[in-house]
Amino acid sequence: SPENLSWGPPEELFALAQIAATILNTLALVPQLWQNYQRKSSGDYSAVTSTLAALGCSIRLFTTLELADGDLLLLFNYAVALLLNLSVLVQILWFGTKEEGKSVINLFLADVKTSEVVRG
Repeated sequence: SPENLSWGPPEELFALAQIAATILNTLALVPQLWQNYQRKSSGDYSAVTSTLAALGCSIRLFTTLELADGDLLLLFNYAVALLLNLSVLVQILWFGTKEEGKSVINLFLADVKTSEVVRG
């Protein structure tokens, strides 16, 4: 039967890779969250990118529940990533509107709006 096939890496290796992905994702975003908090600014972080990252994590959570039989390590990885990406998005919106006086629309349009034309 297909369940008895023994090809590919062992499950323990996949579990280790999933744990490593969670740790790396956390290590990538926690320092940024802390820096944003200290500066009371999200700098040039994109509201669009943060929104898409959070939506991607939400979709991954749903598909993991539906297609991967609710694999707990995958769910944990995507839940942590969703929490971190939502935290970055909240910082962008909070600091952008409260500290920098920008509108939410301007925060989302910042990726495409420019005040000067760059010439090469």
